[in-house]
Amino acid sequence: MKFTASLPSYADYEDGILAVGNSRIERKWALRPNGVYPLSLVDRKRNTEWLDVKTAGAATSFRHPALQERADAYSNYAVRQQNVSASGRTPEHLLVEVSADNGPVLVKWQIRIYPDIPVIRQTMYYKASTRGSEPSSGDAAASGESAPKAKHPADYADYIPLAALHCRWQSAELLDVTDTHNNLVRLEDGLLYTDGEKHSPSGNFMTVRNNLSRDGLLLVKDSPTPFGQLNRTDGDYFIAGKRFWVTGSGIAAEDLAHGEWVQSYGSAVGVYHGGELEQWRLIRQYHECLEVRQGAGDTFVMSNTWGDRSRDSRVTEAFMMLELEQAARLGITHVQIDDGWQKGTTANSFITGGTWADYYSKVADFWEVHPERFPNGLKPVVERAKQLGIELGLWFSPDSTNDFTYWQTDLELLKSMWDKFGIRSFKLDGISIRSKLGEARFLRMLDEMTAHASGDVYFNLDTTNGQRLGYLYHTSGGNLFLENRYSDFRSYYPHWTLRNIWMLAPYVPAGKLQMEFLNPGRNEALYGDDPLSPSACGIAYGFAATLFTSPLAWMELSGLSESDVRTLTPMIGLFNRLKVELSGGHVLPIGEQPNGAGWTGLQCITGEREGYLLVFREYTEEAAGLFRLWGDSFGAITLESLVRSEGKERFDFAAETIRLTPDSAGRVSVSLPKPLSFGLFRYMLER
Repeated sequence: MKFTASLPSYADYEDGILAVGNSRIERKWALRPNGVYPLSLVDRKRNTEWLDVKTAGAATSFRHPALQERADAYSNYAVRQQNVSASGRTPEHLLVEVSADNGPVLVKWQIRIYPDIPVIRQTMYYKASTRGSEPSSGDAAASGESAPKAKHPADYADYIPLAALHCRWQSAELLDVTDTHNNLVRLEDGLLYTDGEKHSPSGNFMTVRNNLSRDGLLLVKDSPTPFGQLNRTDGDYFIAGKRFWVTGSGIAAEDLAHGEWVQSYGSAVGVYHGGELEQWRLIRQYHECLEVRQGAGDTFVMSNTWGDRSRDSRVTEAFMMLELEQAARLGITHVQIDDGWQKGTTANSFITGGTWADYYSKVADFWEVHPERFPNGLKPVVERAKQLGIELGLWFSPDSTNDFTYWQTDLELLKSMWDKFGIRSFKLDGISIRSKLGEARFLRMLDEMTAHASGDVYFNLDTTNGQRLGYLYHTSGGNLFLENRYSDFRSYYPHWTLRNIWMLAPYVPAGKLQMEFLNPGRNEALYGDDPLSPSACGIAYGFAATLFTSPLAWMELSGLSESDVRTLTPMIGLFNRLKVELSGGHVLPIGEQPNGAGWTGLQCITGEREGYLLVFREYTEEAAGLFRLWGDSFGAITLESLVRSEGKERFDFAAETIRLTPDSAGRVSVSLPKPLSFGLFRYMLER
């Protein structure tokens, strides 16, 4: 049957062949009694066929140990489509759903494609059937259609047999659990060889580039990081010769025992042509498929007092009133009350004997507002925040006990905070997802809270510890609280924060990352004469490192010195004026990888030939740095200076225009007056 769609995307199912595509990409599969097999993957803009039809039948498109493999394993195929309208954070797209019976297991396969974006996403769902089925005689060869069996993984979400040999692959593994990790991107690459050489690389992203044609393929594993994945396989991909598999569904056999649909980790395929910039642009487009970012509503400066390590000892009504006044003075628009507003005591408290999870069995009214710290409840703090034009956020730890058995109780708490006080921003922490049942309950809590608030809710997902959702998997409801860094433990250096942004930006939109800057006046003695210490850099340098993200003032604002308040206020004001434009930009790394002693920076591309440059002269005597910018070739570049620092206490906000000509290697030279200085520029590339 041919489907008609109002979107510029299409689905066609006829004679057992399913085709799904749009103006940029098309995939075809054969839906056979012995399984679903890949037939074609076409870059429609280039008219490039990526698949080798000779080896396409060597393996099915997806596989799980619970699925039967025999000649008549699949029956009752049904194909449906739905045009999904843009709503809230969901972008407009075409949803194609294929359902089938596989003996004792029901299969649901969802395919999503988006207007004019060369990406096709897939998610598998499995469910134990109440009908059951006994294996019948026969094997895959009985259909007369399948090629001889090839060795392949036992659990995978996609199979891509390539036609081209002369390709280079590269995997990008993103890491979290940042309490113990500060190197958050690992790359591995290689050339294709014969079937005898096998690789099992890890990563959320895999790119394959044809060295002869410059055509590129993007494979995505939509899952948590290795630290959060359930039922983890050896890697996230398996490569044998020219054949690729996206491996690991996250589903164990016992997950199917609950009789509910169980969602696998997803996968996606995209096509591009060109070099590294086109690859990064495709990854950015993939993120546009995951969610619609809401401009200034998603990009703001937030403060949280926890970074000063008083923990919950100072969290009181009087203290939060002081924090709100200082936030308003600085121009900070969001203030978050962390752990300590509630009656119960967590393991993070300065009071011993607290707990992580199992809250309700410890204290029945654990999440009631603390009666001594907030004797009038939260209402006075909420009302004062509104008077000052500040949005109040709240820390909350959903109870992970017994696979989130209390998820409905937690949901009611979130609803009550939204209903009573209009609190729409929640930092979710202390999460540990140990099974698909726990994952489903946790995600249902998020979904039902979003529905209750008609989409007007913002989840600040903590990625610092435990088994969590990572960077891609169901994280579309807000931003990511990436890391706890403390000067008390010397775990905070501005260049470390900048390096994590620099390395992650090609793979995760920078505005999705909530990145910290601390009070440099604390713990100066602990750093001694370290030339890269927070104090040596100054508060403006630390804040500048976060300018292209969602900055987090990880400190007690009322503890800032007056000189730091005077320094920070105009910087935050500049960010607030630019944040709408910055939030829609594509941030990519330029210069050297930050190490504290070189020239580095970030480029925020807001148009074909314009955007912003954020340049850092680290602790180096080199008076100028060379930067190759992303974008088409240009004859010259015009820079409008928005702010330049001359050390940590002098700043020039006066507009000045500079015109630079690239050298023979396409690099421009940018100078700054002193080590540990930075500059923010609006740029225009001239033809």
